Amino acid sequence: MKKTITLKNLFRPLAAVTGVCKERALGLKAIGLSLAMVLIDVGSASAAKVTTGHTIGGVEVEVRRTGTDVYPVIIFSHGMGGCPDHVDGLLSRLADKGYLVIAPKHRDCFSGSTTPDTPWGEPQSWTDKSNRDRRDDIHAILDALPYSRFARFVENFNDIGCIGHSMGGYTCMGVAGAWPSWHRSEIRAVAALSPWHKPYTEQNRVGDMMNTHTLYQGGTKDAAITPQLMAESGTFEQTTPAKYLQVFGGAGHSAWTDGPLSEQFHEEMTYYIKAFFDAALKRGNKKKLTYTQSESRVVTLEFDHK
Repeated sequence: MKKTITLKNLFRPLAAVTGVCKERALGLKAIGLSLAMVLIDVGSASAAKVTTGHTIGGVEVEVRRTGTDVYPVIIFSHGMGGCPDHVDGLLSRLADKGYLVIAPKHRDCFSGSTTPDTPWGEPQSWTDKSNRDRRDDIHAILDALPYSRFARFVENFNDIGCIGHSMGGYTCMGVAGAWPSWHRSEIRAVAALSPWHKPYTEQNRVGDMMNTHTLYQGGTKDAAITPQLMAESGTFEQTTPAKYLQVFGGAGHSAWTDGPLSEQFHEEMTYYIKAFFDAALKRGNKKKLTYTQSESRVVTLEFDHK
């Protein structure tokens, strides 16, 4: 039998709410909590309206919103060979929580190719030419958005968030300034979900990012990405505050995409993503990023407000 719980009872503060905080829940207790959370139904039907078949700046996009008000904008960049609708669960939740989510379909969405311009195994060889088509998509959207049919829903054209999964994380980090030629000053907040960060980390370019807020999420089963993300002198450490990191126990690289084994993570992932963009784009309470749920899947929680 499923238990139904309400969000207002979920959260408890950690011991500290400033500086850098770490929490690791290891062993059988963490495993038991993760298994228990699978049985809890915290979701609800999405009210987000999804608009497809339209372009902004010549780029085909999916746009999610809940009404006709004005909203802060979040641009979503999908993983290599994926498409925006593969992450509908998270994107619709963000739209439900008061954001205009614009998701371009990159070239590899149409081709299905998972082979990047530069080999995955050679991060030192990546340059600002590597998968530059993604940069071009984001630039085209930002240039054309004020003149598009969606402009009337945009609260602020100069303070925009970028959220990306896998290669989408690489894209967002790039337009935040990790590749200086990709930089767009409108990108104020970056949420990188199991991001392809190694070209920037190994070339010491993470510190070149010029956004004001950065969030990383990883998983304990995401062996190719998360360890270097959270390692000493790794990506999180190289990132300029304000910065936040959550690692979810049992989450693999595809945990952010839709699927029966992934959905169990999405409510808690969205809690942190929403709190992050609220803090960055709505001047919300940063302390929400220092809380963990009473039966949380988060096994590592780090933050540095600045």
